[in-house]
Amino acid sequence: MDDAAESTDEPVTTVPTMRGFVWSPREIRASHRALPGDLWCIRDGFSALMGWEPGSDEWSRFIEAPAPGDMERLTEHLALSWFDPEYRPHREALQHQLDHPGLSVYAFHTIRMSHCLYQPHVRHLRTLPPQYAGIPAELYRIIVDTRQSPATAACWECASLFRG
Repeated sequence: MDDAAESTDEPVTTVPTMRGFVWSPREIRASHRALPGDLWCIRDGFSALMGWEPGSDEWSRFIEAPAPGDMERLTEHLALSWFDPEYRPHREALQHQLDHPGLSVYAFHTIRMSHCLYQPHVRHLRTLPPQYAGIPAELYRIIVDTRQSPATAACWECASLFRG
């Protein structure tokens, strides 16, 4: 039997790339620079979730402070699942995805800004960085990569939450 005719029962998983994704035009104004953060949270969060190292080709394809409309397109491009935690049908579906890694996306309506944060384990959301402490925040989206294996009970990130 030749190699081409052999089959396996193992699933073939293709990791999506940024190749082919086109960012919307975006102008960074001085008012953006006055906001908390460094305007690279989308790159940092998605790269951490996808396993793209700083300086890699995929990491380098991101732009600073992408347009808000690019988030949904990027989520779709990378074949990720998103949930609105306030919308009951989404909240119920999210209950089955809590042990996967993902991203939390917060809206800061008072300053018209959002922040994306990598979450190694969606069940145990890490808190926002201190620079956002005084700004009212709404958790409006959870993005999950269901291709990645769920974290186990031995997840060291989660276990660290319970150390005293």
